[in-house]
Amino acid sequence: MNLPTLKSLDPILKWIRGLRINLRLALAAVCAIGILHVCATLAAPMLMMRSAYDRLTPLLPPNEVVVFPPVTPQTQPIPFMTPDVRYAMCRYDTTDAPVLVSALLPGPGWSLALHTPEGDNIYAATGVDVRSTYLRIRIMPANDRFMGLTPEALGIADTSEKPQSVNSARGIVALRAPDKGRAYQPSTEAALSRFRCSAEKLR
Repeated sequence: MNLPTLKSLDPILKWIRGLRINLRLALAAVCAIGILHVCATLAAPMLMMRSAYDRLTPLLPPNEVVVFPPVTPQTQPIPFMTPDVRYAMCRYDTTDAPVLVSALLPGPGWSLALHTPEGDNIYAATGVDVRSTYLRIRIMPANDRFMGLTPEALGIADTSEKPQSVNSARGIVALRAPDKGRAYQPSTEAALSRFRCSAEKLR
């Protein structure tokens, strides 16, 4: 039985050495593809021709709530909306005055979120299963301009509960409600109808 000599193993050793170089190139290629994927994902909102805000603007009057019908391929205002969720939205604009938002989240699956035109989520709240959640939010302008006197400055004792404050010039408030079927439709519609979004009257 003839054992292989070192000389006969030279081609195999050369192939293994070359394979190591190829493995390094393959790992470098995988890393480069990963970096490119992350960069493309982060840059996608800036490269889109029309954002979700641009698509929804014609459908949403400023500072007014619009309750959308159940989602179907024909009725969804933007792509990839979930068909088992009901949507109500408001396009807020604090150019003239702060905007007051109030909503009821009766239970799990309900959520309310504020989105800027660039797609950033600046506020979010979800319903819980132990009790209903009632939200009151005051959206203030992002700058420091004068927005009227507070009741305290006018000498009026204000004992009402203060709403949460969020600073943003404009964007969209989205209320999401789980669509549990016909049996729950009246209660879902009733909760959606309590969604309010309007400009605050300045004193």
